[in-house]
Amino acid sequence: MSFGTRLTTIRKEHKISQGELAQKVGIHSNVLGRYERGEATPSVEMAAKIADVLGVSLDYLLGKTDVELDQSILDKVISIQKLPEEDKSHIMYSLDGLIQHAKKRLAYK
Repeated sequence: MSFGTRLTTIRKEHKISQGELAQKVGIHSNVLGRYERGEATPSVEMAAKIADVLGVSLDYLLGKTDVELDQSILDKVISIQKLPEEDKSHIMYSLDGLIQHAKKRLAYK
């Protein structure tokens, strides 16, 4: 999927108009339209601004990954990363158990 197609899809999923998104990132809506149609490519800085406004990772917006990571999950991961090693180990052990339990529950449904 091209950058423009992915941008259009994400923008529409978030129910944001071209004009609204363009205003939030500081460009004219015509420029955003050109990005969506594949007639122009934004700078890395502009693509990052667009990703931030849409609440997606730059990799997702660029199509480098098909996994859209929730910002609240990313914030939690960053918080865990900043903890002492022993605390991280305990949290990861607990998360592994919870994930395994959830997968089993889904498998039995």
